[in-house]
Amino acid sequence: MSKPVLAVKLSTTAGEKTTVPAVFDTGSFYTLIRQDCLPPRAVLQSFRQAPKLRAATRGSRVAVAGSTDMIITIGGKKILANVLVSSNLAREMIIGAGTMQMWDISIKNRNGKTRVIVGRDMHDPEITEVD
Repeated sequence: MSKPVLAVKLSTTAGEKTTVPAVFDTGSFYTLIRQDCLPPRAVLQSFRQAPKLRAATRGSRVAVAGSTDMIITIGGKKILANVLVSSNLAREMIIGAGTMQMWDISIKNRNGKTRVIVGRDMHDPEITEVD
């Protein structure tokens, strides 16, 4: 099964928006975005020492410049995720397993048709209510 790619809408917490293709990759724990794909004026929390993550290609590394919080709209459902930012990411965006687990996102493949299902979003009472 290939990794699904969907166009997702990104919004900063200040409301700046853009749309990018995102790979839903259960093999990556982290959610990452290429720096040139960020919405305009996105606030980047820089790391003092940029960590380097191993990439799928043997011996390759992804340098992480910092992180930012993004509201990601997937098929009409909105989630909030902390996204690592890299200038040398091969794809525009990768939605990793950590984010997928947090929001109960699953990938279903039936008869050659792949769907991405978002189980929880920012409007769910279990998430928005404080006891």
